Amino acid sequence: MPAKCALIATLGTEPQVVTAGLDLLLDRQEPVSRVEVIHTGGNATIEQAVETLRTAFAMPPYRDRITLDLTPIQDRNGRIVSDVETPSAIQWAFRVLYRSVWRAKQNGERLHLLLAGGRKTLSVFALVTAQLLFDKEDALWHLYSAGEFLASRRLHPQPGDEVHLIPIPVPLREALSPALTHLRGIEDPYEALAHLQRLDLEKRTREAQIFVETVLTWGERRVVERLVREGLSDAALAQTLHLSQRTVEQHLRSAYSKAAVHWGLEDVNRAQLVALLGLYFQYQQDKNTGKPS
Repeated sequence: MPAKCALIATLGTEPQVVTAGLDLLLDRQEPVSRVEVIHTGGNATIEQAVETLRTAFAMPPYRDRITLDLTPIQDRNGRIVSDVETPSAIQWAFRVLYRSVWRAKQNGERLHLLLAGGRKTLSVFALVTAQLLFDKEDALWHLYSAGEFLASRRLHPQPGDEVHLIPIPVPLREALSPALTHLRGIEDPYEALAHLQRLDLEKRTREAQIFVETVLTWGERRVVERLVREGLSDAALAQTLHLSQRTVEQHLRSAYSKAAVHWGLEDVNRAQLVALLGLYFQYQQDKNTGKPS
């Protein structure tokens, strides 16, 4: 059985953004059976746009063919957000958009996510949401419109109208890392992003651990560890470790070369090596002192 197909779109003050995008998808033979519109409220223009869509979906060509779900952006107390301008409103807008996509994927729907209506902030959130939750069959679109269609504000494009769907490439989570498949179980976007940050820290620490413990020689490790922890000059490293400065320089040159190969970089300098290994040595220090990581 083919997957259910849905369109999720953000709404500003122009309801034709939603209907034009839907019409263009239907022209592409996309079997959209549900449309979800995410919108703000408390504004007469927005309310009129919502009512226009409600009326349009109760008439041909959508009636009895496509269902319409209207999803207002609400805060934790159920109050409808009037605009996506304040930090608080922005967070709730992101949560509502993310959860709509998350629920659609939980329900097994193939998704079209449309960027056009509402604040540009919503477009950014839609892109982040797509990167976190999309499967390879889902699609992210930008709606371009101009000329007579834009001026007329009619709901349905006519032949010759300057209105087009432009696909936006989305790097999928599986392509970035198999570990990101776990994001499918996280409903809150900020929790998902915190999870990503933890995974990134763990990955960077693990790569550094492998480099220090298996790639560097014992002598190189002594010099590199003191460099990363204390930021000493070659002369100071030599004095502290009771080595000649030439030996310190040889160990560091070897470490730079090995680091470039390990991380797939063209070359690695002193500052880059410190940055690459800082997390690992901090983790080791915290573990030795009993400090929680």
